[in-house]
Amino acid sequence: MSRQTNKKIEFRAFAKTGLPGLGRQLHFFLVSAMQCAQIIRKFVNYAYSMTDKDKKSKDLLARAYSLRTEKDRRELYQDWADTYDQSMIDGLGYLTPTSTASLLTQYLSEKNSLILDVGAGTGLAGAELHERKFPNLHALDYSAEMLAVAGERKIYRKLIEADLNQMLPFEDSTYDAMICTGTFTHAHVGADSIFELIRILKRNGLIACTVHKDIWEPQGFSQKIPALEKAGIIKTVVQKLGTYFSNSTEKEGWYIIWQKQ
Repeated sequence: MSRQTNKKIEFRAFAKTGLPGLGRQLHFFLVSAMQCAQIIRKFVNYAYSMTDKDKKSKDLLARAYSLRTEKDRRELYQDWADTYDQSMIDGLGYLTPTSTASLLTQYLSEKNSLILDVGAGTGLAGAELHERKFPNLHALDYSAEMLAVAGERKIYRKLIEADLNQMLPFEDSTYDAMICTGTFTHAHVGADSIFELIRILKRNGLIACTVHKDIWEPQGFSQKIPALEKAGIIKTVVQKLGTYFSNSTEKEGWYIIWQKQ
């Protein structure tokens, strides 16, 4: 409806004088108002549906950030596995898989490197590496349901269900590099797991990861990483603050590359 036509309809009741004309023209005004109300109602319903979708995504993320027990963790990822990509990418504009993969490949030139996707989830980071022509990928995750989704991508040569808080089922110096996004965050995995990752990483191997700034001190990163550097076990190649979501209003945490010495 053009602005001119809209104006004509809305103000038709006031175009003439006299009670009979006013009555007829008020009828037209009311019909126009009802049409406008229908349009507004459709718009509100659409906006609500989008808000509801975003809300579900944010609710799942909030649930992930408040896990307390092993049962909580398993139930969350059982519930979330099938819709994780939609929630994180479409719902929240999740950036870290792309950003971390891009960071790693700036420092890892050998395309045949054996790379472990740590806390792989549904394989978002692995997919980014595969797109960049890194074919030798293994996926490790705590959740069998998430790993099953990752396996459907057909990009991983091996899927490993394991707990990062326990000893990992690998020989020393197995991997050339690792990528880890969204794992070092609220109610998930702390700095103690770094020791096992270093053990199974080859000398001069790289770990590209994100660490949420809110857990940097509480989960021990601020103490353990400097200690590992002082002992000559790792070197921090990159550590920069960045955003984790496309609509972020502040930088949520660190993008990091550590190198084993």
